[in-house]
Amino acid sequence: MEHLIQWEKRLDRVLETIVTLMFFGILSLTIVLVVMRYGFNSSIIGGNEAMNYLFIYTTALGAAVSVGQGTHIKIAFVVDLLPATLRRTIDMVGYGLIAFINAVMIYYSIPWIRSAGYFESPVLRIPNWIVQISVPLGCSLVILYCLNQFVLTWAGEAPESEATP
Repeated sequence: MEHLIQWEKRLDRVLETIVTLMFFGILSLTIVLVVMRYGFNSSIIGGNEAMNYLFIYTTALGAAVSVGQGTHIKIAFVVDLLPATLRRTIDMVGYGLIAFINAVMIYYSIPWIRSAGYFESPVLRIPNWIVQISVPLGCSLVILYCLNQFVLTWAGEAPESEATP
């Protein structure tokens, strides 16, 4: 099980680095666009569109990381009061449901990408599938994290923020 924990930590570092770089890009673009607009009455063509696309990717990748770290949206007040065995069972059911919902999203996103992905974005002129692919990519990563957390929870080796044996 140690290899699953190490694999997840490496994936966390990679995804967190990518998300951080994207947030830095959003911040930089915001500052540059504000200075150019109010200081020079000018703008960068496609700057706002690029910020939107970066934000979409940070959301998709960040959702996956949050599942792995156990910081996804959940209300654990009552669950935390339960015995460890029941808490682990509920956590495993939760991971199964999260994985299922994300699998459904992948299933429905593929036809959507096929039907609208070939259109180009209005300003940057890039195919929409480049942005739309963030949905199945993020959902696939969430499923991987859910499966990993499910196995770790089942084995009683989930991190302290999750089920404790």
